[in-house]
Amino acid sequence: MTTLFYVSYAALWLLILVIAVLLLLLYRHFGMMSLGTLDGVQRDGLPVGAVAPAISGITAIGDDAGWEPRQGRPELLLFASPDCEPCKTVLPYVARLEETMGESLGITALVPGPREQVARLVAQYQPPYACLAEDGSGAFGRFRVRVTPFGFVIGTDGRVLAKGLCSDPARLRDLLAAGGVESAAALGTPGTPLQLVPRGPGKETGTREVAR
Repeated sequence: MTTLFYVSYAALWLLILVIAVLLLLLYRHFGMMSLGTLDGVQRDGLPVGAVAPAISGITAIGDDAGWEPRQGRPELLLFASPDCEPCKTVLPYVARLEETMGESLGITALVPGPREQVARLVAQYQPPYACLAEDGSGAFGRFRVRVTPFGFVIGTDGRVLAKGLCSDPARLRDLLAAGGVESAAALGTPGTPLQLVPRGPGKETGTREVAR
């Protein structure tokens, strides 16, 4: 009888442990599903109005380089990857944007990993804008980016004007429009809402939505 009691007691605790593990796995599963939605992804990234930190990296040919906001023009900072399927769709439009905007908009792509990663991206797309590998600098973490392609429009004061997933031309267009880049209309029709910092003296940092 005593042996049966202890066996039953141990089996009960084992069952409780299994149930606890299953609940944790279920919680993690639904959490990942929530984070994987478009709304969840759009909440990624430095908040609108935050100061964008400078980035150190390495070019495709192995030169040390960096990025920082420039006075006099806005900047598009695009986090991309050579293995990212949506990047294949949007990067040609970013190249077109570079050719259209010229010096009025700075464009830089940042790739995770070492030099070989940015070399692959450059070989695939031959981008006319600057491309850097973060090369262990932690830029993806500091900008709170976990999926690509994810973009930021940085104002002349170094603050984030707009951010968001830009996996197609419409979302890229909305990102740029939210950041006040007027010629973004050439890239497509408005899509998902993005955040925007009102500009002008005396105005507090805030947000609004771009019309669908």
